[in-house]
Amino acid sequence: MSKIALVTTPKSDRTTRYISAWAEKTIKKLESNQLHFIMLAKNRASISILESMLKKHRPVLLFLNGHGGSDLVCGHNNEILIQNGKNETVLKGTVTYALSCSSAKTLGPSAVQVGAVAYIGYNEDFIFFISPEKISRPIEDKTAEMFLAPANHAIVSLVKGHTAGEATNSSKSYFLKNIKKLVSSESSVDDREYARYLIWNMRSLVCLGNHEAVIV
Repeated sequence: MSKIALVTTPKSDRTTRYISAWAEKTIKKLESNQLHFIMLAKNRASISILESMLKKHRPVLLFLNGHGGSDLVCGHNNEILIQNGKNETVLKGTVTYALSCSSAKTLGPSAVQVGAVAYIGYNEDFIFFISPEKISRPIEDKTAEMFLAPANHAIVSLVKGHTAGEATNSSKSYFLKNIKKLVSSESSVDDREYARYLIWNMRSLVCLGNHEAVIV
């Protein structure tokens, strides 16, 4: 029987439409005999459905996409899905990756303390930029790709059998590769300005809990 991974992909504003589109693009490449992905898209990215699915399927991997803060991660229409001091115990037994602002600052450590195997996320805001002419076609947006492809690489690495720590470092290496491209002489002055924000994301990405944890 395949192991289960749950993925939330809210789409209630420009930010969540972008990160969810890139999450879905990534997941389409990763379905395997060892891991089956269940997508909680749009209004299914709600606290009631997420908690029900966590209880029913006991997933090994949880991939959260959405707005957040130091103590929480949101779903569709900014509904709070996981919050420190309220329901972080639902992450027990999972490796969780949250593409969400700042949630590794307070929520991540608390989740690990109550039984999450590992929590990968950002301890500061996650920042990305877009090309205005691509707003209706997020996965064609090369500006957003510079930020979101490295961010999603943590999931790619986990599904390939790498440890939580290795997946985090792999994502950081991808950020660094894009940084080096931007500071090269071939990049435009405007593009080079993005480098500082890629550095910010790279430095903000952390792995908490068991760095040796694997999901497949």
